[in-house]
Amino acid sequence: MNRTRILLLGLSIFFGLAACSSSNNPAPVVPPPPPPPTTGTMSGVVTDGPVIGGTLFAFLPEQVQAALDSIDPAGDRLAALTAANSFVTLTRDPADGDQYEIVVQEAQANRPVFLVFDNTDAQDEAFKDTPANLESVVMLGAAGSVDRVNVSLQTTLIAQQVRAMLDPDGDEAIIDDAAIQSAITGATTNILSAFATDGLGRDLYPAGFDPISHDDDDEVHAASSAIGSLLRSAGFMVGASMDELIAVLAADAADGVLDGNIPVSLTPTPEEEVLAAAVSDIAFAGSDDDIAVFAVGPCSTAAVSLQQACAVDVLDDLFEGMAICTDILDDEDRTDCMAEVDLAVEETTDECDAVFDARLQLCEELGDVGHDPMFGEAFAANFVDPLEIGGTVTPNPWFPLVTGNRWAYEGDGESIDVVVTSETKLIDGVTCVVVVDTASEDGVIVEITRDWYAQDVDGNVWYCGEIARNFEVFDGDDPETPELVDIEGSWKAGRDGAEPGILLPFDPQPGSVIRQEVHYGEAEDVIRIESVTATETSAGGSCDGDCLMTSDFTPLDPDVEENKFYSPGIGLIVEIDVETGDRVELMEFTQAL
Repeated sequence: MNRTRILLLGLSIFFGLAACSSSNNPAPVVPPPPPPPTTGTMSGVVTDGPVIGGTLFAFLPEQVQAALDSIDPAGDRLAALTAANSFVTLTRDPADGDQYEIVVQEAQANRPVFLVFDNTDAQDEAFKDTPANLESVVMLGAAGSVDRVNVSLQTTLIAQQVRAMLDPDGDEAIIDDAAIQSAITGATTNILSAFATDGLGRDLYPAGFDPISHDDDDEVHAASSAIGSLLRSAGFMVGASMDELIAVLAADAADGVLDGNIPVSLTPTPEEEVLAAAVSDIAFAGSDDDIAVFAVGPCSTAAVSLQQACAVDVLDDLFEGMAICTDILDDEDRTDCMAEVDLAVEETTDECDAVFDARLQLCEELGDVGHDPMFGEAFAANFVDPLEIGGTVTPNPWFPLVTGNRWAYEGDGESIDVVVTSETKLIDGVTCVVVVDTASEDGVIVEITRDWYAQDVDGNVWYCGEIARNFEVFDGDDPETPELVDIEGSWKAGRDGAEPGILLPFDPQPGSVIRQEVHYGEAEDVIRIESVTATETSAGGSCDGDCLMTSDFTPLDPDVEENKFYSPGIGLIVEIDVETGDRVELMEFTQAL
């Protein structure tokens, strides 16, 4: 064997031994570090109106229904949800306003997630009260994604519809994720269809709006607040909780139409059917079977809001009355005081209901339109100089506002003197003439009113406001001088939301209904043109087949209606109370020279 072969053999043996040695005593191997978990986020707004505070919980589909079922309606909702199997609990910091953000782990990626909001310690910034308990549902994106997920009244209705479909067989087997995504899509379509417009007929959202993912906060708030207003109105009217109302709204809208009918497939209880019908009636401004249900508009929306305001006034009177009675020491007198307070509250509540019904009836006659008069600085050129009426300007034949014209009336225990002065008043850019109306009883002044009227270029007389001073005389005063007791009924166009109306048209059309003034709760007079061929007679003027006859009424006093008769060139000659037949008649008309 040569040296070379010996050398190679030695090397092979050496390396073989080394390999055997290595095999018997392996070197430690350090595994690579695991990759960091991939997290994503959910963020958006929480809104009934914009909501601050409260607590958000995140659940997977197989957990959410059990969590909500664990809530005792009479118990602590927040505690029940906290004890449930949520994968995230977020106590919201009021400093974050209406915004929230939740970190989502990789295990929740590409999965449906339900958000449940509890309103404990929460505040609604729009309605200044406790917001509704809210929900939302979303199919999350891939690991690491950022998902916009709003929590609003729209998303609450969507989530409730989806939850109703999670276990269709009732065997606790949840439908798969693809079916849940389909359910989310279908429920979103239903809610967008059922709540397309608000109470004023405006679109609640732009084309392509998705309540869950829309990123314009103001538009999300506006769409949610419109439903929030309906819920509060309905809650007051039917005495149901927000949670009950939301449940019936979600069920009612499951077919894409808000009509008071819950689909049979949802097996509604009789109580739910009654509540759904009542909420639908309120949404569409119907109050009873005698009033047609129509698409809600500005007029009926205002009526619902005013009914709520009236209810607040009733509570105010109740608590003030209770405070007064508390100061009465005698038990029997205090009991009598509370009985009087209770009776007054009952009467006022009945009045609120009667006024509400009267307002809705008027809304129906007006086609549920808003009162938007063409008055103010932008329309000032449409009005004449009132001091030129009777000169270069033709007077309205039914109310000739010529400076110096005077009407003297008698009836209903009063003497009434009406004079067109040469004074003017600029109201919202329009020059109005001042007409002084003085009412006396047995020679003692009981009311002095300064009415403000304007005439437009078409001859229509507009009512721009009044300052009404009411007086009383009290026995024992020396001298017995009329004392100013209130200015009830006073209003002025442009102040505190008051708007003018047409007192008398130049060319009245029988059947037309006209608002003469709108200052809610103070002045809401309306006329209906009955005829332009009526006949009536008074000492100060008559008409034979050419009289304008109107029915005058106001929702504020539903039991009172008057018929008024106007003679062309003179004005009002007779006023008759429809119920009692009492008459006020023109005794003398003094025409300006």
